[in-house]
Amino acid sequence: MFTSIKLLFISFVLLLFSSIFIPGLAFSQERPIARLADFSGTVLINSQGNWGLKPAKGLPLYSMDKVVTRMGTATIVFNDGAVLDVKNNSNLLIREIEIEKGLIKKVKAVERKILLFLGKLHFKTGESNVETRFETTKAVIGIRGTAGILSIGADGKTYIHFSEGGASFILGEFVRGIAKEVRVDMADQNPVQRATFVAKAAVDQIRRTEKKVAAKQMPQTQLDLAKAISQETSALEVLTYAESLLVSPDDKVLEWARQQIENAKETIKAAKNAQRKAIVDGADPEFKGFTRDEPGFDVPSDQKVQGSKL
Repeated sequence: MFTSIKLLFISFVLLLFSSIFIPGLAFSQERPIARLADFSGTVLINSQGNWGLKPAKGLPLYSMDKVVTRMGTATIVFNDGAVLDVKNNSNLLIREIEIEKGLIKKVKAVERKILLFLGKLHFKTGESNVETRFETTKAVIGIRGTAGILSIGADGKTYIHFSEGGASFILGEFVRGIAKEVRVDMADQNPVQRATFVAKAAVDQIRRTEKKVAAKQMPQTQLDLAKAISQETSALEVLTYAESLLVSPDDKVLEWARQQIENAKETIKAAKNAQRKAIVDGADPEFKGFTRDEPGFDVPSDQKVQGSKL
């Protein structure tokens, strides 16, 4: 892996947002399941595999989309009226699948899965018959007609508090109550959060490289290399969160996580091959076309940016 991927982490301090689509793993192309109703501070959105989307009020969200905050908040409203208020330093994925219910007469229903890897969210279910499940690395909690707070403490434990209603079922380990807020410096060390920052920073790298290529200051192969690195970091982010779920108490979660891991590893392999080809075709793995004033990553100008190698 390129050592430049490690350098990408420092860019989270001054994250900027772009609108570049990064092809990679397969994502849902169906209708939106929710929208970003409001946000503040630093919020990162991965919608249909695109880490470069700028958050905006009303932005449609799809199954398999991620919402990540760093000293920021976000409000997600689902099509059935369910609401998630995502707090500081949180990392979550939303997912919906169709299921069939009934022993004799099969009836189609929707199962909503909210995967929380870090942080805290306030929730209120909608008016429909959607079955909602909260999933963390330690627990799976089924809810319906409820409101409350789901949080993960600095100790990694899952906390659940209900202000209305309760759980229809709970699997695994959990604590009744609300976790204390995790400091930002501690949240930044969470492997899933770090992988998110790296994936987003790789998108910044593409944006800056595109400008250099358009100005004929770099060859097209340099952009090919930047895209391949971004494809790898996006897949590494998936690999990181999927591997964290391998301790889940739910067999369905384990099966899904293993499939995500398999897909991510295939994407990483292809991305590495694309990086090697770009270098063979003339791309500079050291990114020497950038300077301290414009390092290629969205980082403070006083940060020294090292080169990268295969």
